[in-house]
Amino acid sequence: MRIVIAAALLLLSNPLQAFSKTGHQMICDMAYQLVSDATRVQIDSLIAASPYQQFSQSCSWADEVRADPAFDYASALHFVNFARDKQQVSAADCPAHGCILSAITDMQQRLADDNTDWQALLFLAHFIGDLHQPLHVSFADDLGGNRTAVYFYGLPNNLHGVWDFALLKQLGYETDHSKAATLFNRIGTKQRSAWQQGDVLSWANESAALTLEIYQGYTPGMLIDDSYVLHYQAVLEQRLQQAGVRLALLLDQSLGATAN
Repeated sequence: MRIVIAAALLLLSNPLQAFSKTGHQMICDMAYQLVSDATRVQIDSLIAASPYQQFSQSCSWADEVRADPAFDYASALHFVNFARDKQQVSAADCPAHGCILSAITDMQQRLADDNTDWQALLFLAHFIGDLHQPLHVSFADDLGGNRTAVYFYGLPNNLHGVWDFALLKQLGYETDHSKAATLFNRIGTKQRSAWQQGDVLSWANESAALTLEIYQGYTPGMLIDDSYVLHYQAVLEQRLQQAGVRLALLLDQSLGATAN
């Protein structure tokens, strides 16, 4: 029985993913609508040089190339870990080979230096999504929740899988695409302005605080049902909105000034 459950856990949650493909598409679609016209022109030009037809479709590329040895260096750039006895993540938690904190800064600089670097665009877009999935700012010994088993509506899963995909699916975002438009339309001017404040580290610490809360609420063999989904629905949706707003901000900073 334990072998069956372990196999199911592996099938239900791929530790290489962050948010589902749908989640990343939603973030990029929101950002695309929020950027300036000049930045949007630059994005379209970069996407035309990439393997994709639309910006939103490209935002899982960083996961799709994880099996390519040429991108082995990027494996550690999807997350950052901090110690369990700490309440916050710091720049010192980023190892010499890099983490999501340094990667976002690096990709933004790459775009500012070369507005034809479509890979930097796709990495940046993806990493901003990853940063806002709480368990990508988490604990190394648990692989960001991949080793923490739960039951999601009676089926074996883990915390990482729940926050990557299962919550979005349960809330209907995987099948009802009109929900993404509704979520975008709920972003108010004051919210957008507030969410643009801070920096990558402060945004990471929002995820760190959520991660601590998620673990504090965990019990072995935990059953996740409607009460958990309803409790965290607003949190998850806000993280998606914040990621879209902040990605737009960074893209305007990196690309808007380079438009001809």
